[in-house]
Amino acid sequence: MRRITGFGKLVDLLRGRQRGERVAVGPGAARLHAGLDKVIDTLDNNPRPQLRAQVADERVEQTLLAAEFPNLHLGTINHCLFDAPQAECQDELPEDQRGLAPLLGACQPAHCRNSTITRAHAPFWVAEEDDLTVRAKNPRLSPPNREAVLVRLAEVQRITRALEEEGRA
Repeated sequence: MRRITGFGKLVDLLRGRQRGERVAVGPGAARLHAGLDKVIDTLDNNPRPQLRAQVADERVEQTLLAAEFPNLHLGTINHCLFDAPQAECQDELPEDQRGLAPLLGACQPAHCRNSTITRAHAPFWVAEEDDLTVRAKNPRLSPPNREAVLVRLAEVQRITRALEEEGRA
């Protein structure tokens, strides 16, 4: 079946959530889980028999997900549930340019309340953790640079540890 662009990934998360999995970590994970649970509830409890008969149809799932997550931006290192007032990427923009779309180059996935990180993102986070760990051990690194590397390493490890826990849940 042909999937609506990008929503195939979200359908996969929906299926995981239907199995009772915690499908995301990060500051926005609770919002993602709540939205997925709402879609599941709609699918399971809709009083219209026509809808229940079509539940197997992925397009119905995609339509419900599109309605629940109208501002979702799927990314390589995280997914953004873009809500402008909560978006840290908007802080540096002039007032008249805020709220239009996420500023992906300024994304802070470990901090922003719009950010969710899934198992599909894990390889990127693990690779960054490995790189930062090696860089932190470099004896030629200046103290300010070492401190910056260690701060970033701690942020990345918050995510990688949460992903490890999510994998065990």
